[in-house]
Amino acid sequence: MAVIIAIMTLTSGCVRKTMQKEVDRIVAEVLDYSTRIIEPELKLQRVRLDRMLRDSEKRRIDQYRALALVMADSMMNFQMKLVQMKEDTVYQLSDSEIDYYNRSQKVMRDIITGCWEILDNHPEEFTELQKEMYPKMVAWQKELMDIVSKNLPNSFRNEFKKEGLKILGMEQLGPNNMSPVFFLLYEPKTNFPLETLKEALLRTGLSDTGK
Repeated sequence: MAVIIAIMTLTSGCVRKTMQKEVDRIVAEVLDYSTRIIEPELKLQRVRLDRMLRDSEKRRIDQYRALALVMADSMMNFQMKLVQMKEDTVYQLSDSEIDYYNRSQKVMRDIITGCWEILDNHPEEFTELQKEMYPKMVAWQKELMDIVSKNLPNSFRNEFKKEGLKILGMEQLGPNNMSPVFFLLYEPKTNFPLETLKEALLRTGLSDTGK
Protein backbone atom coordinates (compact mmCIF):
# COMPACT_ATOMS: atom_id res chain seq x y z
CA MET A 1 0.00 0.00 0.00
CA ALA A 2 2.89 2.33 0.74
CA VAL A 3 4.07 1.79 -2.84
CA ILE A 4 0.80 3.15 -4.23
CA ILE A 5 0.89 6.11 -1.87
CA ALA A 6 4.41 6.97 -3.05
CA ILE A 7 3.40 6.77 -6.70
CA MET A 8 0.32 8.90 -6.07
CA THR A 9 2.42 11.49 -4.27
CA LEU A 10 4.74 11.65 -7.24
CA THR A 11 2.01 12.04 -9.83
CA SER A 12 0.15 14.72 -7.88
CA GLY A 13 3.30 16.76 -7.23
CA CYS A 14 5.24 19.33 -9.19
CA VAL A 15 5.61 17.09 -12.24
CA ARG A 16 1.88 17.49 -12.91
CA LYS A 17 2.18 21.17 -13.70
CA THR A 18 4.53 20.71 -16.67
CA MET A 19 3.58 17.27 -18.04
CA GLN A 20 -0.19 17.02 -17.71
CA LYS A 21 -0.79 14.54 -20.53
CA GLU A 22 1.99 12.22 -19.39
CA VAL A 23 0.82 12.32 -15.79
CA ASP A 24 -2.78 11.64 -16.83
CA ARG A 25 -1.61 8.45 -18.57
CA ILE A 26 0.43 7.46 -15.52
CA VAL A 27 -2.54 8.01 -13.20
CA ALA A 28 -4.86 5.94 -15.39
CA GLU A 29 -2.40 3.05 -15.69
CA VAL A 30 -1.41 3.10 -12.01
CA LEU A 31 -5.05 3.01 -10.91
CA ASP A 32 -5.79 0.18 -13.34
CA TYR A 33 -2.77 -1.78 -12.08
CA SER A 34 -3.85 -1.22 -8.49
CA THR A 35 -7.37 -2.47 -9.21
CA ARG A 36 -6.29 -5.55 -11.16
CA ILE A 37 -3.11 -6.66 -9.38
CA ILE A 38 -2.57 -5.12 -5.96
CA GLU A 39 -6.01 -4.78 -4.41
CA PRO A 40 -7.11 -8.42 -4.83
CA GLU A 41 -3.98 -9.57 -3.01
CA LEU A 42 -4.36 -6.93 -0.30
CA LYS A 43 -7.94 -7.96 0.31
CA LEU A 44 -6.98 -11.63 0.49
CA GLN A 45 -4.18 -11.04 3.00
CA ARG A 46 -6.17 -8.55 5.08
CA VAL A 47 -9.01 -11.07 5.46
CA ARG A 48 -6.39 -13.62 6.48
CA LEU A 49 -5.07 -11.24 9.14
CA ASP A 50 -8.60 -10.56 10.35
CA ARG A 51 -8.97 -14.23 11.30
CA MET A 52 -6.08 -13.81 13.73
CA LEU A 53 -7.54 -10.77 15.50
CA ARG A 54 -9.69 -10.80 18.61
CA ASP A 55 -13.18 -9.30 18.46
CA SER A 56 -12.10 -6.51 20.80
CA GLU A 57 -9.20 -5.67 18.45
CA LYS A 58 -11.53 -5.59 15.45
CA ARG A 59 -13.77 -3.12 17.26
CA ARG A 60 -10.80 -0.89 18.02
CA ILE A 61 -9.76 -0.98 14.36
CA ASP A 62 -13.28 0.03 13.31
CA GLN A 63 -13.02 3.04 15.63
CA TYR A 64 -9.62 4.00 14.20
CA ARG A 65 -10.95 3.67 10.64
CA ALA A 66 -13.85 6.02 11.42
CA LEU A 67 -11.45 8.64 12.78
CA ALA A 68 -9.07 8.21 9.85
CA LEU A 69 -11.91 8.54 7.34
CA VAL A 70 -12.99 11.90 8.75
CA MET A 71 -9.41 13.20 8.59
CA ALA A 72 -8.89 11.81 5.07
CA ASP A 73 -12.00 13.58 3.78
CA SER A 74 -10.90 16.84 5.36
CA MET A 75 -7.38 16.56 3.93
CA MET A 76 -8.74 15.76 0.47
CA ASN A 77 -11.01 18.82 0.52
CA PHE A 78 -8.12 21.03 1.62
CA GLN A 79 -5.88 19.58 -1.11
CA MET A 80 -8.55 20.34 -3.70
CA LYS A 81 -8.65 23.93 -2.49
CA LEU A 82 -4.88 24.25 -2.99
CA VAL A 83 -4.93 22.58 -6.41
CA GLN A 84 -7.45 25.11 -7.69
CA MET A 85 -5.20 28.03 -6.77
CA LYS A 86 -2.68 29.57 -9.12
CA GLU A 87 0.95 28.58 -8.63
CA ASP A 88 2.02 32.04 -7.44
CA THR A 89 -0.79 32.32 -4.87
CA VAL A 90 0.14 33.08 -1.25
CA TYR A 91 -2.32 31.27 1.03
CA GLN A 92 -2.68 32.18 4.70
CA LEU A 93 -3.83 29.36 6.93
CA SER A 94 -6.74 30.36 9.13
CA ASP A 95 -6.72 29.85 12.89
CA SER A 96 -9.34 27.11 12.54
CA GLU A 97 -7.24 25.29 9.92
CA ILE A 98 -4.16 25.45 12.13
CA ASP A 99 -6.14 24.24 15.12
CA TYR A 100 -7.70 21.38 13.14
CA TYR A 101 -4.31 20.30 11.81
CA ASN A 102 -2.74 20.23 15.26
CA ARG A 103 -5.66 18.29 16.72
CA SER A 104 -5.56 15.86 13.80
CA GLN A 105 -1.90 15.17 14.43
CA LYS A 106 -2.74 14.15 18.00
CA VAL A 107 -5.53 11.86 16.75
CA MET A 108 -3.19 10.33 14.16
CA ARG A 109 -0.57 9.61 16.83
CA ASP A 110 -3.25 7.89 18.91
CA ILE A 111 -4.30 5.81 15.90
CA ILE A 112 -0.72 4.79 15.11
CA THR A 113 -0.03 3.87 18.74
CA GLY A 114 -3.25 1.86 18.99
CA CYS A 115 -2.60 0.00 15.75
CA TRP A 116 0.88 -0.96 16.86
CA GLU A 117 -0.46 -2.23 20.16
CA ILE A 118 -2.70 -4.59 18.19
CA LEU A 119 0.10 -5.66 15.85
CA ASP A 120 2.42 -6.31 18.79
CA ASN A 121 -0.14 -8.77 20.12
CA HIS A 122 0.47 -10.96 17.05
CA PRO A 123 4.22 -10.76 16.29
CA GLU A 124 4.69 -14.24 14.85
CA GLU A 125 1.62 -14.12 12.61
CA PHE A 126 2.42 -10.64 11.31
CA THR A 127 6.09 -11.50 10.70
CA GLU A 128 5.07 -14.53 8.64
CA LEU A 129 2.64 -12.42 6.66
CA GLN A 130 5.31 -9.82 6.03
CA LYS A 131 7.76 -12.43 4.70
CA GLU A 132 5.12 -13.71 2.29
CA MET A 133 4.13 -10.25 1.09
CA TYR A 134 7.62 -8.79 0.65
CA PRO A 135 8.46 -10.39 -2.76
CA LYS A 136 5.09 -9.30 -4.11
CA MET A 137 5.63 -5.74 -2.89
CA VAL A 138 9.03 -5.63 -4.60
CA ALA A 139 7.43 -6.80 -7.86
CA TRP A 140 4.62 -4.25 -7.53
CA GLN A 141 7.08 -1.43 -6.97
CA LYS A 142 9.12 -2.39 -10.05
CA GLU A 143 6.09 -2.69 -12.30
CA LEU A 144 4.62 0.58 -11.05
CA MET A 145 7.90 2.38 -11.63
CA ASP A 146 8.01 0.88 -15.12
CA ILE A 147 4.60 2.43 -15.75
CA VAL A 148 5.91 5.80 -14.61
CA SER A 149 9.13 5.45 -16.59
CA LYS A 150 7.60 4.54 -19.94
CA ASN A 151 5.25 7.53 -19.83
CA LEU A 152 7.84 10.15 -18.96
CA PRO A 153 10.04 12.08 -21.39
CA ASN A 154 13.52 10.67 -21.98
CA SER A 155 15.10 13.24 -19.68
CA PHE A 156 13.13 11.79 -16.74
CA ARG A 157 12.92 8.19 -17.90
CA ASN A 158 16.52 7.20 -17.23
CA GLU A 159 16.26 8.28 -13.61
CA PHE A 160 13.31 5.96 -12.99
CA LYS A 161 14.98 3.00 -14.72
CA LYS A 162 17.83 2.94 -12.25
CA GLU A 163 17.38 -0.09 -9.99
CA GLY A 164 19.77 1.12 -7.32
CA LEU A 165 21.27 -0.86 -4.46
CA LYS A 166 19.93 -4.36 -3.80
CA ILE A 167 19.89 -5.62 -0.21
CA LEU A 168 19.13 -9.26 0.47
CA GLY A 169 17.20 -10.28 3.58
CA MET A 170 14.90 -7.26 3.64
CA GLU A 171 11.90 -9.53 4.23
CA GLN A 172 13.37 -10.42 7.63
CA LEU A 173 13.52 -6.82 8.86
CA GLY A 174 10.80 -5.41 11.04
CA PRO A 175 8.29 -3.20 9.21
CA ASN A 176 8.53 0.58 9.24
CA ASN A 177 6.09 2.60 11.31
CA MET A 178 3.36 3.42 8.79
CA SER A 179 3.02 0.53 6.31
CA PRO A 180 1.58 -1.89 8.91
CA VAL A 181 -0.77 0.83 10.16
CA PHE A 182 -2.18 1.35 6.66
CA PHE A 183 -2.51 -2.40 6.26
CA LEU A 184 -4.30 -2.81 9.58
CA LEU A 185 -6.70 0.04 8.76
CA TYR A 186 -7.34 -1.36 5.29
CA GLU A 187 -10.98 -2.42 4.85
CA PRO A 188 -11.42 -5.03 2.09
CA LYS A 189 -15.14 -4.32 1.61
CA THR A 190 -14.79 -0.57 1.07
CA ASN A 191 -11.14 -0.52 -0.10
CA PHE A 192 -10.40 2.24 2.45
CA PRO A 193 -7.96 4.01 2.56
CA LEU A 194 -6.89 3.12 -0.99
CA GLU A 195 -10.21 4.19 -2.47
CA THR A 196 -9.87 7.60 -0.82
CA LEU A 197 -6.38 8.02 -2.27
CA LYS A 198 -7.57 7.00 -5.73
CA GLU A 199 -10.48 9.42 -5.55
CA ALA A 200 -8.16 12.23 -4.48
CA LEU A 201 -5.85 11.55 -7.40
CA LEU A 202 -8.72 11.51 -9.90
CA ARG A 203 -10.26 14.69 -8.47
CA THR A 204 -6.91 16.44 -8.64
CA GLY A 205 -6.54 15.45 -12.28
CA LEU A 206 -10.02 16.71 -13.20
CA SER A 207 -9.32 19.98 -11.40
CA ASP A 208 -6.07 20.49 -13.32
CA THR A 209 -7.80 19.97 -16.66
CA GLY A 210 -10.68 22.23 -15.71
CA LYS A 211 -13.35 19.51 -15.94
